[in-house]
Amino acid sequence: MLDKRVVAVVGLVLLAGCSGAVQETTPTSTTRDTTSSVDPTTTTKSLPTTSATTPEETTTSQEKEVENPWGEQNVTVAVWNTVNQSRNVKPLVNQTLTYWNGNGSQYAEYNVTFVPTTNVYEADITVRLVAGISECGGGDTNSTVGCAPVLDAWETPTDSVEVRVVAGYSNESTRRILKHEFGHVVGLEHGEEPMPTMQAIAEHTYLSQADIADRAVPWRNSTLSVYVDVSALPGHDREDARTQIRHALDYYESGAEGSVPSNVSFVTTSNRSAADVRISFADDPFDCGGERVREGSCGLSWVYDTDTDGAPEYFADYEIKLRDLNVDAIGWHVGYWLADAMGLSGDELPEPFVDSGDGERQSDWWE
Repeated sequence: MLDKRVVAVVGLVLLAGCSGAVQETTPTSTTRDTTSSVDPTTTTKSLPTTSATTPEETTTSQEKEVENPWGEQNVTVAVWNTVNQSRNVKPLVNQTLTYWNGNGSQYAEYNVTFVPTTNVYEADITVRLVAGISECGGGDTNSTVGCAPVLDAWETPTDSVEVRVVAGYSNESTRRILKHEFGHVVGLEHGEEPMPTMQAIAEHTYLSQADIADRAVPWRNSTLSVYVDVSALPGHDREDARTQIRHALDYYESGAEGSVPSNVSFVTTSNRSAADVRISFADDPFDCGGERVREGSCGLSWVYDTDTDGAPEYFADYEIKLRDLNVDAIGWHVGYWLADAMGLSGDELPEPFVDSGDGERQSDWWE
């Protein structure tokens, strides 16, 4: 889940934080709430195979020809998990096979009995746990959680059929993905019965993950791209403003007095939409979570709540907006919000951002 957070306003004095929540989330210890926005949904791609009764660990095959892609009643299924070998997903696969061998068999395009096996090299079907799926069915994708071929009864696979499932989802979501993909294996398309198993788009939940406050670097990467727009400032202040911002970035790159890991770094970019952090100055007063900012700064962010527990795990991007500040205080304001962008709050804040008055804010606080 992708949530929007509006963080507190900082003026000449620090004001109380404010924001509203569209969807219930858990606020962090500073005054900030999260406003949910986009629910990440994942699209499953097509896959192929069969259906039957109940799986038993055996590799016996029927001599009688059966009208399905393998020409045999019993079709073996193995699990290949190279992403997280400590996680046992075989019970989830077996539950999926039991469904398609039993109640689900009435929807299958052909008759088949799925049989679990430990022999990955000889299995008719391999369920492969992967870190991600970038291509499925000849098309590029970055939101697919499962992929398998749609098999008709008269098709004959030349190799072991592969069912790919993205690892990292909860047991319930993984089981749902597996049932969907094996529906493709037995010849079913999106939108066919059984529904909602065969719907094209569904919400899935990640396994519980560490929250922003528990991560050394609460971003996907430790190198963050920064976009700076000083066009709203008078021409004679722009270079000084850039210098102030650079001091703030350098402060965190040097570890912020031990507050952030040494591998944190920043690179500037001219691509605003691709930047992780955007810093800009406003001509007119602007809204920050219900507060009207005429003189001060505001931090806003988008965060990922991948395990949908209400507490975000990563920042997606962060925006720092400033207005009508003494140019010598710009670096302090940017530095204050960068602390929030690093997941720091309360006692974790670097010393320059704790109870600072105007004098400290306009000083060489980074030294």
